[in-house]
Amino acid sequence: MDLTSVLGVIFAIVAISVGDILEGGNPVHVVHVSSLIIIIPTTLCAAMVGTHAHHVKAAYKEIKIVFLNPKINLQETIKSIVELSTMARKDGVLSLESKVAQIEDDFARNGFSMIVDGKDIKSVQESLEVAIEELEEYYHGAAHYWITAGESAPTFGLVGAVLGLMLALQKLDNPQEMALGIAGAFTATVTGIMCSYALFGPFGNKLKNKSKDILKEKIVILEGVIGIANGDNPRDLEMKLLNYIAPGEPKKSMFE
Repeated sequence: MDLTSVLGVIFAIVAISVGDILEGGNPVHVVHVSSLIIIIPTTLCAAMVGTHAHHVKAAYKEIKIVFLNPKINLQETIKSIVELSTMARKDGVLSLESKVAQIEDDFARNGFSMIVDGKDIKSVQESLEVAIEELEEYYHGAAHYWITAGESAPTFGLVGAVLGLMLALQKLDNPQEMALGIAGAFTATVTGIMCSYALFGPFGNKLKNKSKDILKEKIVILEGVIGIANGDNPRDLEMKLLNYIAPGEPKKSMFE
């Protein structure tokens, strides 16, 4: 679980609630059912209009990685690549066939299968680069949907507020009811802003940033496939791949 996402949302709501209480307010009064209905479905549907249907589906499918870290372990990926490199260096590329068939990741299995089948390095590299580009577009589109929703939410919050004010002004003969109506109308503005800057917008940006980790793993695999196809020394290949591990994270060599 990604605590930065979970705790970030919780603390944002808690902080604004505490501030409201200190000012003498009641956060429960901000939760207005009609405002939620006007803003959230409208915002999400409007974002669909500006997003390809393929990416809308991806946005809801991949939202889980905002709260759950993708199953990526670069150290283990590099270790597996170096083991394959060592085997290929010792017994030849064809010796990898049985090992490659057991690889679960489709991208890695396809890449190593191509070099086992004897395809030239250039065509293998081009094929894998296209796959990476498509994957990048997939996550970019999914993130774009949530970012678009975040950009739209405040405007729909304003729409909800105007609708509420229009109804409140019809009660000029009853000042108390009019005041309550105006107060309820402004909950739509608060809801729209919170959805934008505490939920939808951050969801999109977190999804975009985490997709970079997924793409980095694919690039590491691509470099590993090319290295093995070129017959690179396993030690040199490992040294090259370890450079993809972020600063501050441990870099463990199999040869130490």
